[in-house]
Amino acid sequence: WLWRLFNFGLVLCLFAGLFVTGYLWYLDRTITEKFEGRRWSVPARVYAQPLEIYPGAPLAESDLKTELGRLGYRLDPNLSAPGSFKSRDGDLQIYLRAFQFMERTRPAQRVDISFRSARIHSISGGSGNIPLLRLEPPTIGSFFPDHGEDRLILTPSELPPLLKSGLKAIEDRSFDRHLGFSITGIARAAWVNLRAGEAQQGGSTLTQQLVKSYFLDGRRTLERKLKELAMAFILDARFSKEDLLTAYVNEIFLGQHGNRAIHGFGLGAQFYFNKPLAELQPDELATLISIIRGPSYYNPFRHPQRAQTRRDRILEIWARDGLIDEAALQFSLAQPLGVVDSPGQGGAYYPAFMDKVRAELRASYRPEDLTSLGLRVFTTLQPRRQESVQQAVTQTLQQIERDRGLTEKSLQAAALVADSQTGELLALVGGRRGRIDGFNRALNADRPVGSLIKPIVYLAALEQGLNLASIVQDEPITITPKFGTPWTPKNFDGQHYGPMPLVAALARSLNLATVHLGQQVGLDVIQARYTDLTQLEPDNPYPSFLLGAESLPPIKMLELYGNFASGGFRTQPKAVIAVLDEQGAPLTHHPFQLQQTIDPEQSSAINRALEVVMAKGTGRSSPYARSGVAGKTGTSNDNRDSWFAGFDNRQVAVVWVGRDDNARTGLTGGSGALRIWTEMMRDTDIDPLIHGHSESLEQIEYETGLLATEACADVVIIPVPDRSQLDIKPGCGIRHHARDRVKRWLR
Repeated sequence: WLWRLFNFGLVLCLFAGLFVTGYLWYLDRTITEKFEGRRWSVPARVYAQPLEIYPGAPLAESDLKTELGRLGYRLDPNLSAPGSFKSRDGDLQIYLRAFQFMERTRPAQRVDISFRSARIHSISGGSGNIPLLRLEPPTIGSFFPDHGEDRLILTPSELPPLLKSGLKAIEDRSFDRHLGFSITGIARAAWVNLRAGEAQQGGSTLTQQLVKSYFLDGRRTLERKLKELAMAFILDARFSKEDLLTAYVNEIFLGQHGNRAIHGFGLGAQFYFNKPLAELQPDELATLISIIRGPSYYNPFRHPQRAQTRRDRILEIWARDGLIDEAALQFSLAQPLGVVDSPGQGGAYYPAFMDKVRAELRASYRPEDLTSLGLRVFTTLQPRRQESVQQAVTQTLQQIERDRGLTEKSLQAAALVADSQTGELLALVGGRRGRIDGFNRALNADRPVGSLIKPIVYLAALEQGLNLASIVQDEPITITPKFGTPWTPKNFDGQHYGPMPLVAALARSLNLATVHLGQQVGLDVIQARYTDLTQLEPDNPYPSFLLGAESLPPIKMLELYGNFASGGFRTQPKAVIAVLDEQGAPLTHHPFQLQQTIDPEQSSAINRALEVVMAKGTGRSSPYARSGVAGKTGTSNDNRDSWFAGFDNRQVAVVWVGRDDNARTGLTGGSGALRIWTEMMRDTDIDPLIHGHSESLEQIEYETGLLATEACADVVIIPVPDRSQLDIKPGCGIRHHARDRVKRWLR
């Protein structure tokens, strides 16, 4: 029976050996093929517009320092490396980083910038004066996959030497000698844990940690541990130590921000310090390495003291091992933790704007392309403008709630700013909290637009031969449809004002006058023009459409008013300029597209009328009302929605204020949205509207439409194609009028 038992054991061992050999062969094929052909899911990175500076640009030294801080530049008296700057006698010296722009790669370079009276005075570099300089654009988002992994891939040559040697010193001292796992490391960890009565130390090598992160799940079982050891052995046998270390640096998990998982040291440097990895100092590298042991336990945002204690311990080990000298140790220990103020500040994230970017790219790219191919997306966003608009929205809503005794945080808002000629979105705010993912009111909140629709009615009237001095009746009216109940609109104040010129009726936003005009022009004509200007069919077939009983999201309202702001051209609001592949080759270009929708003469006339809205009408409460801007307020029924749309010669903006539950706000367009727009304009230089030359400009009395002069009436200047159609206000003789015309002509 002993002989039989021996034979049975021999056969059993043979089968076990064959099984283990086969299993190892299977593991070898599986992990080798995956590792050799490895391609991490590299999310597309999204960039804002680069800040362009030039002699004469309105930018103070403090403003430029703020922008450099946004990009992670550091103050360095020696200007020792790219990503640094220093002040000298009121000027700035900057060591710019290299960056691959859409059209070319700019090498790292030193530049000198001087300032005079809060403006750029001169820019110079190694080759002399520089007429235009661009900072590298900030990263504003990425398209990480559903499982949330986000990373920046680094090549072996991009790994700082201290990172490589420092990782080994802390995580795996025998990395260069072992075969993928360390028996002594496992034994030492087991002894420490046994003495402590709990798991205090791990025996995993860097290779084992890579296996766990790259191939295995998080279960802690004996089977998984044995599989981990076998796979680590195979990886170590098949690949070089440098290859394994590079993979580890790109793969290791370094924290979580919402549903975004931060993987690898490349992204970790940006996330925690807002710098490229190559620019991190020893104390910052030590902080990143300290996070490996426990990304939650050593989270530097939540547990800064805990993270700093471990960082200091790592620095002391490096000094003991000769990786840094004593001077570097003492300097590093004296540094604060140095992470950005809050998660996500490094590489600022603008979720509302990113929604628009996604919508535009969806037509050309599959979701898996955006989450895995390492694309580079260049967009139209201006971070300074975005943050200024967001601040205006948040602070003004708080002020309105205090002024009116409204429940705190009950109001919501959306705001958009675009280039009036190209439609490029410079800022997009989807709610009062800008860095929070959620319902995007700028793109998705369909709200009744109120009086913002009235300029279409007046435009259609001008196109039928009327002019801004033509008289319309502001008097009661009842419209009885073929099917349905009679409709009797009223003015906001319940009054009616009789005959008045079109320019005054629009400026005062009178409902009765607008309905009378709409009946004269024809609802079908007006709705056809609405479709021309927005590319949308109206949902409301009834005359109430004339007063804004039609819902649109703010982005479409921006498109509508872009027709006026551009001088008569429809340009769809756009967020994406171009997309480059991982090597920097262009894949797609997204030019702006123009379609003429309004005759230039009519466009100029309606814009002059919208200037009068600001100067004398519902927009006059803004301190910028008489500075060459055009705009229109809007209020929906029961004061549920407050709107404002306005533009100057460069930019067009739309603001909406309301409540998500559609309850009343008590706000008109002037007391809500206009206040936000006014606050938005404080941080920008207004470029007054420029009108095309017209021989038909006339002065008329604002209230009556009669020819008049400033000496005898409250006048506005408007285009009137046929002056002979107008009567002269009594007391304003031809002689005075002619003299005034000569003075205007000479001026």
